[in-house]
Amino acid sequence: MMKFDDIVATLKARVICKSSTFDTIEPESVIVSDLMSDVLMMEKPVPLLVTSLSTDQAIRTASMVDAAGVVIAQNKPLAEKIGKLAEELDVTLLHSPLAKFESCVLLGKLMERDAG
Repeated sequence: MMKFDDIVATLKARVICKSSTFDTIEPESVIVSDLMSDVLMMEKPVPLLVTSLSTDQAIRTASMVDAAGVVIAQNKPLAEKIGKLAEELDVTLLHSPLAKFESCVLLGKLMERDAG
């Protein structure tokens, strides 16, 4: 299983907000989408949401689907109060300079490593 410390290192991410489960939760799946309506339709166990949508919609959606956390990819500028909302909703929020595709490839390798 993936740990957030490994995800942060792998994606060269900056931690914007650590949820109360940052050190204990292990994402079991990854959802990659900029359409939050699509995210709401997916049923994945303990997902990590990877998106380039850098607004509060990503955080609210992650909270609704009980995501382990959110990775804002592509070094997108963050909405002004997104970190505060992530803190209020207890959602881990990471900010990565990597493209979504590259993030997915690296997360897939990380999941394979941890599964083997």
